[in-house]
This record gives sequence, structure tokens and C-alpha cells, in this order.
Amino acid sequence: MPEPKDLHVDAILTNLSVKYRNDAMLWPLLMPLVKVNKRSDKFTVYTKTDSFKLVDDKIGPKSLPNEVDWGTSTDNYSVKDHALGDWLPQESIDNADNPLQPDIDTNDFLNLMLDIAQEKRVVDIVFNANSYPSGNKTQLTSTAQWGGSADNPINDILTAIEACFVRANTLVFGADAWKKFRQLPEILDAVKTTTRYQGSPGGLATAPEVAALFEVDQVLVGRARYITSKEGQTPAYARLWGKHCAALYVEKNPGIRSITFGATFCEMLRQTQRDFDQKRGVKGAHYIKVAWNSDEKVIASDLGYFIETAVA
Repeated sequence: MPEPKDLHVDAILTNLSVKYRNDAMLWPLLMPLVKVNKRSDKFTVYTKTDSFKLVDDKIGPKSLPNEVDWGTSTDNYSVKDHALGDWLPQESIDNADNPLQPDIDTNDFLNLMLDIAQEKRVVDIVFNANSYPSGNKTQLTSTAQWGGSADNPINDILTAIEACFVRANTLVFGADAWKKFRQLPEILDAVKTTTRYQGSPGGLATAPEVAALFEVDQVLVGRARYITSKEGQTPAYARLWGKHCAALYVEKNPGIRSITFGATFCEMLRQTQRDFDQKRGVKGAHYIKVAWNSDEKVIASDLGYFIETAVA
């Protein structure tokens, strides 16, 4: 009787494949999309001070009310184009075995590359001290960094949230900062509930627990990675989001008479374009391009607070 291995010829599995993917991108949650009709234009900015005047509203029996006025100015956006593409020979499509789908896989890959680039642009804004007013940022050093002998993580976060002109509703941590923050004894003591064993030290605070503790809508953790080495060298990976934390007020769907820390203006949403060139190869080749445009812009910098180098 032949051995079992002699009765089978190895083939590609159709119900399993292995593909690394980057962690979920945060950019749409921090600088949400605003669809616009023109590549560049202006938008209205209501005068900030007008909304916070303390005026005398008393009126006499025959008097006219005191008059108050309000005003506006304008700001502008200007989108930039982004696109990636690849040639896909017809032979590759014809000869692909399940579960490979070269056209779908190529489109998926191009979108992933665009997302990584977009995430980096947003990281360079949100985790950049220059994006914030002078009173809305701090840099932790030495023993004041989280986990140090003089750290004060609860006060750091409370200060950040309340320093935003509109109280922050979002906390975003770099993965390294979150890893340390969620283990801090002060944080664990603050979030302990009847479901957590009180008599045992240690443990990990969860994002929902931290959100509830600080009364914010969401706690986000930037875990996306990118390759820092040059092509052809041994791959070296690093986190896109650094060892920092930021508190932001984010309007999920910015519109008329709304306010948010920043937004991504977009005149053209992501589009996949496909063309065929019969001159290439034996059967011709498909050209797949994914394109869009965007302008990542800070709209109200005082609606954010930056904690730089929160951990060593």
C-alpha cells in the first residue's frame, strides 16, 4: 500500500492564504473627509470672539436693546493629487489559481499604499508640535515621562483635554505610549471596577475604560507600521505614530457652522481606473491606477493639545 504522501500532489489551498496587512488607519477618524466641488476654494470662518462676549442685555420700558454684531473671515484649501498604478499582464489573470485574484489583489494593494502615505501625512500634522499654539503643548522629559518617578499621567491627560478650547473628545496614543500608559498603577487604580480584582496589582486598562475615565468619546491607538530601510536592504520596520499623545476635538462629519481640529478636503474621492494595452506582452496588459486628491489642514489649532515624548 502506498504511503498517504504518495497519493497526493501538493496544490495551492483555496481556503487559506497569508498576507500581512497594516493595522487600521486612524487618519479618517482624526481629520475626517470633507468633500468639496473645486480643487481650491475658500470657506467661511466665524469670528471666534463674537461667540464669547458677555454683553449688557438689560432694557428699559421704552429703550431699544443694545446692539451686538458678529463677523466672518475666510480660510482656504488647495488639494494635491495622489495616485499609484501597476501593469497587470492578461497572462497573470488567466493563469492565477484560487484564491489569487490578481486584479482585485492589485487594486487592494494600491489602496493600501495610498493609505500608508495618507496616514503618514496626518501623523506629521497631529504629532507635530508646530501644529499647536504655544499654550497647547508640552514635552515630557526624564522622570516626568510616564513610568518615571515624577510622572503624573492623569494630570497630563486632564490638562490636555481641558486646555482645548472646545473640550477634547478624542485621545490618540502612539502604540509605545499606549503600551506604557495602560499599565501605569495610577491608571489601573482609577479604572478599577467591581469586575477587576481589587486585591491584585497590575493588569491592563482598556481603551473603553480610559475613555470612560476621562469622559471622551474615543481612545485611538496608532499601530500602523512602515519600512524605514531602503529598497534592497534587509527590511526594518517602525511605527508611523511615535511615542506621543494628543487630545483633540474632532467633529465626525464637519459641515456648516461646525468646528473641528482638522479636516481632509477632497475634491475627488478614491477612484480605480483601468485601461488595456494590447501591445504589451502576448495577450496585452491591464493598467490599474488608483487616484484621488486631498488637502490635510488644521482648521482650529486650539482644539488640540500635544504631549510630546510621553514615554522614553
